Amino acid sequence: MMNVYDSVVRGTQASRLILIEDSFLAKGQFLLHLISANRKSHDIHVLCYENLVSKYQTLFPSLSNIQYHDCMINISSLNLSMYETVSCIVEKSTRKIVILIDSLSMYLLLTGFRKVYKELLDITSSDKFPKVVQFVVVVHKDVTEVNQIEHLKNICKTHVNVQSTNNPLFLNLILEHKRSNGKCVVQKLKGELKSDSTFKLINDLPPIKIEEDKGIPTNLASFKLDLQDSEKKAKDELILPYTLVQIPSNTGGMIHYVPDEADDWDEEDPDDDLEI
Repeated sequence: MMNVYDSVVRGTQASRLILIEDSFLAKGQFLLHLISANRKSHDIHVLCYENLVSKYQTLFPSLSNIQYHDCMINISSLNLSMYETVSCIVEKSTRKIVILIDSLSMYLLLTGFRKVYKELLDITSSDKFPKVVQFVVVVHKDVTEVNQIEHLKNICKTHVNVQSTNNPLFLNLILEHKRSNGKCVVQKLKGELKSDSTFKLINDLPPIKIEEDKGIPTNLASFKLDLQDSEKKAKDELILPYTLVQIPSNTGGMIHYVPDEADDWDEEDPDDDLEI
């Protein structure tokens, strides 16, 4: 079966949008480090929304194909939107491009979700930016609202959920990759985060399963979108009135009439008083 972790790190599977969901106790920046180290044949552009460029230069490997963009200036003065920043990058590049965004949560704080969502749809469109082969976006689950993250998960090809453990040096990863046939490959891993941003896997077992039908995301609306098992059972057992006529009977097409108290029931000939 497909190894989702290797495909994310090495880029062996086509995934135009990768969403990394992390938190303060379980940071996912090490994945950006690993991804950039395995994209040496591409131009890598890091959109720095959360820290100074100098901080990112210490987090990423020292490679000549990595360029950093100080988006903290743009976001504070609102000079350039994320879409405009990507457009400028594409115009100046001649090779295939990988764009890393850290983090989308900071951009969302000063920009409406609807605008950011539309920008993501536009920049991940292969028709508008064919040079960009991959976008890797970090979003913080302890900063961004749950329903917004669920919407972002719906448009991404690969989703990585970074989870904390009792030991701050160990992390759990839940990776989901949507295949073109509609199925979803899920992989659960545990590993140790090293000081050089490498991730040493502890359990190398293949905990991968294929989900035929994913559940409806919750918190997307103010009303329920799915049914519980007890509600589904009650729905299946309910007999609707119009279905009773479909039950086989030996009486054929006989009509049964039950008279009401107010009915004027007269068995005599109603035309008896007429001289016919």
